[in-house]
Amino acid sequence: RVSHDVDEPSIYGFKSPFKLLRALGNDIIRRKDFSAALHAPVIRMNTKARLHPKDPANTFEWIMDTSESYGLKSSFYFISGKTNPSMDADYDLDHPAIRNLMRCISNRGHTIGLHPSYDTYKSPHLITLEANRLKRICTVENIQQSAWEARMHYLRWENPITLRGLEKAGLDYDNTLGYADHPGFRCGTCHEYPSFDLLKRKQLQIRIRPLIIMDCTVMGRRYMNLGASNAAFEKMQDLKDACRKVNGCFSLLWHNTELFLPEQRKIYQSLLLI
Repeated sequence: RVSHDVDEPSIYGFKSPFKLLRALGNDIIRRKDFSAALHAPVIRMNTKARLHPKDPANTFEWIMDTSESYGLKSSFYFISGKTNPSMDADYDLDHPAIRNLMRCISNRGHTIGLHPSYDTYKSPHLITLEANRLKRICTVENIQQSAWEARMHYLRWENPITLRGLEKAGLDYDNTLGYADHPGFRCGTCHEYPSFDLLKRKQLQIRIRPLIIMDCTVMGRRYMNLGASNAAFEKMQDLKDACRKVNGCFSLLWHNTELFLPEQRKIYQSLLLI
């Protein structure tokens, strides 16, 4: 199962002037992409009805093409609120370019889910508000789904209050429970299972889909720091093999912004091989 948190659908399209300058600095200094200084203003001015095709973060068509080539469907989780401006997304669900992206995803048979904003994990009523907003916009755009998934932003979770919030919001599946700093079996299993409120001692309707790996957990500098290397691929493949041995589900979170480099795309495609 492949899924994608839409934290940053555009590198330049939705940022404030200050954040835009910081993004440009990051591109030039860290990625050595000196063409960004030329492309950024053009992309910024032309991200109106749709995402610009030259925006580095606009890897959505490639993601869907890749999933479809392997007979898979991707789930894309969108942030629909702002509870912490410094940690949440720069975009708004009402922006025409975001609505267009959501329509494209749905029209190709992939699914849309909720990515509750940074400070919602202790506030069930905020999760409900954000879920209702996402569903309302999907209804307006004629996006229909038989089930709704969620994953908390930054994998923030407090049991059982987060679970109660997701349940109250009418969501069918949660795909949050994985480690941010190390890949593996936070739930002790790679099989979907019914959730349970430990304090009220009752089973809930929402089901848990354990998250096994997040891309930046293995490759990112702040965690294992293996980069887009053979070691990173082997670590991920070992966990995929472990899931296979018990006929479980290998749940992989890969951000659209972690596909800039050919090496990243190669690892991603290799992991989707059956």
